[in-house]
Amino acid sequence: MPLNKHGLVRNCLGELYSDRVAFSARFYDKLFAQLPQVQRLFVHDRKKQELMLYSTISMTMRGMEKGRELDAELMEFGRRHARIGVREEFFPVFGAVFLETLIEFLPDWDHPQVASAWWGGYSDVCEVMVAGMRAERAEMDKGRRLFGSGAGVAVHRASG
Repeated sequence: MPLNKHGLVRNCLGELYSDRVAFSARFYDKLFAQLPQVQRLFVHDRKKQELMLYSTISMTMRGMEKGRELDAELMEFGRRHARIGVREEFFPVFGAVFLETLIEFLPDWDHPQVASAWWGGYSDVCEVMVAGMRAERAEMDKGRRLFGSGAGVAVHRASG
């Protein structure tokens, strides 16, 4: 009997655990080769980012597997990504590079099953994160209109 998607994702993460640093480093090398403009978004230590990648994905997938409601957390995660300049069009490339790297690190696995399991979960996460990004951008745009137009702002100087 085949594993359900969550079980397959969990097994992939378990298999990758001992290589998580090398996996993350390879992933970012490939991502920056395909989207060089995103490298400027990573202003802190790359090693720290590499560790955060595996941890974040692992925690998110475990939460989904347990049926935890993650929408509020993923919306906020999307908002944070919008504030640092992540764009929606980066998500498909990120997902494709992640899957390509996953397959590279799991050469003996059933790649169509792996792709189906991961892409389904990734799509669910992205949908909510993108909603958070859009909400954040709408608020940022509203703030720019309010303060950027000069409308409604009057400065009175006392005559002296």
